[in-house]
Amino acid sequence: MRILRTLVFLTMLASAPFTVAESVVVHTSVAESSVSRQFLLSAFAMRIHRWPDGQQIRVFVLPDDHPQHIRFVKSSLHIFPYQLRNIWDRAVFSGAGQSPYVVRSEEEMLEKLRTVEGAVGYLSKEQENETGVKQLDVY
Repeated sequence: MRILRTLVFLTMLASAPFTVAESVVVHTSVAESSVSRQFLLSAFAMRIHRWPDGQQIRVFVLPDDHPQHIRFVKSSLHIFPYQLRNIWDRAVFSGAGQSPYVVRSEEEMLEKLRTVEGAVGYLSKEQENETGVKQLDVY
């Protein structure tokens, strides 16, 4: 009976809707108002380098061990942070690409998103309505 209750609880937990703690945010020069989850993953994996309008994508992330980075990668990109790190490392070591710009804090992330054209990053829900940046809808 105990096992059955545990299984029911886990099933309910897995099917419950969850809220994303981070918002995908871009510089106001980015023309897009929404992107697919696949486009977002490709941008953060440094596989695509330009927005659909041709503007260069500049990716900003927090350090790998930052709790906000871990939540963002898991909830928005649907992969684990170590998988994203492996993608970046493989590209850098093979000479085929580069890793994103790493910022030390959410405040620095916000500053970069405000000042760097084509920038994309993420902010906590509490800061998503900051001026000088806009939120992207992810579908």
